[in-house]
Parts: sequence; structure tokens; C-alpha cells
Amino acid sequence: MNITAKVLSPLEKVFYDDKIQKFKNYPNSSALIGEKHNFIVAYIDTDYMEDRYSNNICYVKLESDIKNNLKIYSVEHVPSVFAAQISKIPDNYIRQYPGIFPDLLIPIEENSSLPVIPRLLNSLWIEADTAGIPAGKHKVTVKFTDNSGNILAECSHTISVIDAVLPEQDLIVTHWMHTDCIADYYGIKVFSAKYWKAFENYLKVYTDAGNNMIYTPLFTPPLDTAFGKERTTVQLVDVSIIGDGIYEFGFEKLKKWISICKKCGIKYFEMSHLFTQWGAFHAPKIIAVSEGKQKKIFGWDTDSHGKEYESFLGAFLPELVKVLEEENISEKSFFHISDEPSLEHIESYRSCSNIIRKYLNGYKIMDAMSNIEFYDEGLVDLPIPYIGHSKKFFEKNIKPRFAYYCGIERNCMGRALSMPSSRNRISGPAFYTFDIDGFLHWGYNFYNSALSIRRIDPYFVTDADKKFCSGDSYLVYPAENLTSYISIRLAVFRDGLQDMRAMKLCEKLCGKNAVIDVIKEFNSGNNLDIMTVPADPDFTLKVREKINSMIKKAISKQ
Repeated sequence: MNITAKVLSPLEKVFYDDKIQKFKNYPNSSALIGEKHNFIVAYIDTDYMEDRYSNNICYVKLESDIKNNLKIYSVEHVPSVFAAQISKIPDNYIRQYPGIFPDLLIPIEENSSLPVIPRLLNSLWIEADTAGIPAGKHKVTVKFTDNSGNILAECSHTISVIDAVLPEQDLIVTHWMHTDCIADYYGIKVFSAKYWKAFENYLKVYTDAGNNMIYTPLFTPPLDTAFGKERTTVQLVDVSIIGDGIYEFGFEKLKKWISICKKCGIKYFEMSHLFTQWGAFHAPKIIAVSEGKQKKIFGWDTDSHGKEYESFLGAFLPELVKVLEEENISEKSFFHISDEPSLEHIESYRSCSNIIRKYLNGYKIMDAMSNIEFYDEGLVDLPIPYIGHSKKFFEKNIKPRFAYYCGIERNCMGRALSMPSSRNRISGPAFYTFDIDGFLHWGYNFYNSALSIRRIDPYFVTDADKKFCSGDSYLVYPAENLTSYISIRLAVFRDGLQDMRAMKLCEKLCGKNAVIDVIKEFNSGNNLDIMTVPADPDFTLKVREKINSMIKKAISKQ
């Protein structure tokens, strides 16, 4: 074996057919105390395989004074058919056509064996947890050895830890977690012991990545479901019919959910939509016990504006409000009506808004949408615009200011497998620049085809059956032990959030204008545009290093 290795920046995506020479070396970087700091190690066996049955194996070893704070991940590739919308001739993509893309991060132990196919470029993701690390320079050396311990290759990266703690995140971040997909993938019964264990495991990974708001399924979420079809029931509220139009509610499961969420670091709760997606014409699927048997009492055949469902909401919502107050989350709870209504749906949305506002006095109603008219009429308190439509919403100075993105716009922030990581990490500086208080994305772990026609294996189908650009519908992969593996995309998004938090600290020390000046310095003198990623692929790295140096200098003067 003839191993060659090189340290790369965490913004690189290393494909098997890449040439190691094309990548720039990444010898050093800086970090604040309390963040997860990453770099990549690319490695390749440059020998030709002489025996087609040979099994080339090497081993990885770390040497560093902060070794106990380091984690190693093997970067694995996953398939993509719908990688980019080729008909639009997209720019700023790594690759447009179907293939396999580096994304899955599987944790490995030091001295783990690494199978190596000669002439194919592989990579490792190295994560340093800087919590508790003393300020100063810390060298990390990655060595590759054979089974006899002989060194085949080595490379090093130096992390300069600045004597300043990364401030707590104040941005509200939610990626919708689909617990039905967790139960479906593992084949476990909803609300069984295994279900709750899996939920908690997923939640720990979720909050570790900077998510602090959770989508809470009061009833099975009416999201991404074909008309007349159903998703696995994950209803947290027990409903019993005890008389004609008289209901009784049980909140034990909801309280357990809230308790687990609080334990894992969740601060905000968004209640699942009370009406169906794209128009609010129907009720979500709601199961109730009647005469000792479970049955569906509301769903696709329910008129959302009818007296029967309004009567149900009139009974349910006041009882729910009592629970939210008892659990001390009323001020941190938000409600949804219908996801992504269009202007043609405003009459239906208006009717639904009028219904629930009778019972939700003081609670904020939030929904993803693109038409400002819903806010102008007072039908929604916190409209969440797609970034492409955000400017007209931002002009209203709505607080808190939310935004969302999805899909495959040509050159704005995004997280598709085929996009360079620079388009993902720019989110943090963009959130800072535009004073965004909250971010929403619909797909944390959507393991279904589009409209939930069928369940999919996320290791093999990454584009929801060729409907969503690969990478849009989930950020984590299910692991064998009822937990999840993170993706490059989730780790890089977290990096962007950390950049934003560092900018907040720099602003406190040096002023807002000083931070904006740094952004302009590395963006050809221009402010950021929310729909355009700077041309320099290393923009976020350069900005972050400058911000860190300013923090270090300001602290030294104190």
C-alpha cells in the first residue's frame, strides 16, 4: 500500500473519483471554547490493485493533547437520482447528474480498520469538542498504519482555541421531526418503550445540532400526505367520546413528550397543524375511543369549517391551554393552522384562523407561506416566508422574524447533496445579517416518498422517489441502536449556527458595524444578499477566522 493523506477544510466534499491534488491543504484554524470544530482528512492508496481478490486494510490513529475531545467519522457515500434540476441549468452545484455523494458520517473508533480500494479517494471527518479545552494551540496528527503498526502516512492540523466561550444560541431553530418515520423504519409500536427510547435518542442528536424547537404531534400531522391517504398514527392526545358531541381528553403522552424534550434541551414547542396542508380544507386524522373501540372521528372527509370540528376544537383547545400552562411552556408554545397556504386559500384560512383564535388568546399562530396578505389581514401572527419571498415580510418588521428554505434554487443557501457545503454554512452569517430570529425546515427525518405514498429506506432513496432534490427531506440516517447518524449537511449547518453565535459575541465586543464590515471585506465590498451565496467558496471560513481574531484581540485588551 502507498497511502497519501491530506487535511482539508470542512467545506469540502470528497468524491471517490476526485484527485487529492485538487484540494487545498488546511493546516490550521481557530475556535472558541464550547463549539464543535471540524476538519476533513482525505486519503488514498495510490498503488494499483495487482490481485483482484486482495483486501487492502489500513488503520487510523490520532495523536494530540486533546485526544479525549476528538471523534472520528468515516464519510460514506449515498445514491442520488434527482441530484439537481437539470432543466434549469443550475449553477453552483458540485454535480448535476445522478451518482453517489459523500454525506453519511459513521462514527468509528481509533485503530478501526479502514478498507481501502486502490485509486479511490476516501475521507474522514474529525470533530473536536472544544468544551473544557484550555486556550492555546492544539495539534492533531492523524496517522494511517498497516496491521503491523508501520506508519503509511500522516498529516496534521492545528486548532487555536481562543480564550472566549461561544455564547448560547438565541436563534430559534426547528427541523420537523417525523416520529412516524422513526417507528416505521424500526418496525416498533408507537408509544412503546422502544418508541420513547428512539425518540429520546433522536432528540439528543437533534438538540446537539442546534435545534431548540420541536414539532409536537398533538394529532397525526397532516403533512405531505396524499388526499385520502394516511400516515402512521402518532397522536399524543387521547380522545374519548363520552356523549353526543362531548369529549374527554387525556394528556399523559403529551406530558411525557414535553418532559423528554425539556430534558434534552428543547426550549420551544410548535403544536402540529390543526388543519390540512395547502388550503386548510380538512381536519387532521384524529382517533378517539367510543364505546370501548378506537375509531377515526376526523380526517379527509371532515369539513374544516363545519360545526362538528369547530365544536371539537372548542372542547379541546381550552383543555390543551391548561396543560401548557401547567407544564410552564405556554409562553414558549406556538400554533399552526395550515402549511404553505396560497392566496387562493385565504378564505378557507381566514375561517380556520377565526375559529382557533376564540380559544388561543395570547398564543402566536405561525405558518410557512409566501403571501403577505395573510399577515396584513391579521390571520397569522408569525408568517414564515420562504427566503425568496422574505424581503416583503421583513419590511413589516415582524418579531420574531422567521424564515425557511427548501428545494433547489440556483445560487442561494441550501443543503442538497449536490450543493457545495458553502451554500449550507452561509446560513449562519445570513441569519446574522438579516436579524433572523427563527429558522424552519420541514425535513429532519422524512423517510417517506413524496406525499407519503410509500415508506423508503433513506440509505437507498434520498430524493423521495425522484420528487425532492436529494438532501431536502432528511438530515439524519437511522442507526441500528435506535439512534441516528448525522450527515455532513447537519454538521455543516451546525457550523453555520456557531458562526452566527461567534458574530454575536464579536458584535458585543466590537459593535455591529465592525462585524458587517468583515462580511463586506470578503464579499467584494458588498452586503450579503439572502438569495445569493458569495462567489468565494471559502467565504465563511475567511469571515470566521477574522471574527475570531477580532474576539481574541478585544479580549486581550480587557
